[in-house]
Amino acid sequence: MAYDAVVIGSGIIGSFTALSLYQRGLNVAVVDRGGLAPGTSRSSDGNLLCSDKSGGPLLELSRRSLTLWDAFVAEHGNDCEYDPKGSTVVARGDEQARDLAAHVEAHRSAGIDCEFLDGGWARLERELAPEVTAVGHWRHDAQVQPMLACYQIARLLRARGVPYHLYRDVTSIEESDAGVRIGLEGGETLDCGHVGLCTGVWTNDLLAPLSLSVAVRPRKGHICVLERGDVTVNSKIADFGYNATAEDTSGDDSGVQTAAIIESTRSGTILCGSSREFSGFDRAVSSETLRRVLADCIEIVPALARLRVIRGYAGLRPFSPDGLPMIGPVGSTGRLIVATGHEGAGHGLAPVTGDLVARCIVDRDTHPFDGVLHPQRFAS
Repeated sequence: MAYDAVVIGSGIIGSFTALSLYQRGLNVAVVDRGGLAPGTSRSSDGNLLCSDKSGGPLLELSRRSLTLWDAFVAEHGNDCEYDPKGSTVVARGDEQARDLAAHVEAHRSAGIDCEFLDGGWARLERELAPEVTAVGHWRHDAQVQPMLACYQIARLLRARGVPYHLYRDVTSIEESDAGVRIGLEGGETLDCGHVGLCTGVWTNDLLAPLSLSVAVRPRKGHICVLERGDVTVNSKIADFGYNATAEDTSGDDSGVQTAAIIESTRSGTILCGSSREFSGFDRAVSSETLRRVLADCIEIVPALARLRVIRGYAGLRPFSPDGLPMIGPVGSTGRLIVATGHEGAGHGLAPVTGDLVARCIVDRDTHPFDGVLHPQRFAS
């Protein structure tokens, strides 16, 4: 059967890409070698943030995408624990407070709804440590349960006839001026006009047989899950130092970076993150890294020390050398559209990414951010 487009990857980026293409009237199919959302979307915390973006294209993309998240929930309902609870960024010491005040003012100048507080933040978060000297509060930052979002989109699309080919390895991709043929494990083939390659850190596995590649690397991150208890976390709490690790593009392989980010879940547990390290495709959980992460979080919210650790998990963020995602065509035919390199911002940027991929396919053209997001901008 011929499709207008096939989306490879059923994580949050692939899910919103398939939804955007379907909403534009295309005949779409989704393929994933694992189950639904088997990769990074299954091992992350679902941050939807503007607060950790310093400015430029990433902030603008994040703002657009939060609006699209609101629209998605308004249209399709909230079966994904979408919660625009806001985020509270914490400064300790006068120097950090000054830098945080400047960060807030830059966001306010860009039209972001946020405020700087050098006192009176107990109305937002009463459990913050005495060493906190100031906070920034972003009212419209949000949180989502990533797997539930992928499940919600899959139910919506499958009810409308969109097929999901899960647990099916892609064995070949053959492109021509006339279209693309995708070979699946078991001998089945799918013919289509375009392919949306939404495969995160595994993108180059599929591009290599075509003598193509993009500059994406896996960057590992850990999350520690704490039991339900009497510690109240109202918003997403982050150390201001988290912003620096989230936007670090040094590619330094020398060690593990950690910075506190704390959030409650709908079930009452508390997630503590986060870490960043380059360790290839290793997803093993390190007890030492979890201890470091938890220690960082206890410095911000000391009451967390009363809670027991339930478990820890690790996932792989798709790292881009300049901190910006790669969204656009690769190869000579313009029929393969890549969407990867979102690092820790994939859940926040998923709706806008789906929109940009759909523009490339439906309009047979580039998108408004083509110059800064082109997948092959790093080619020498």
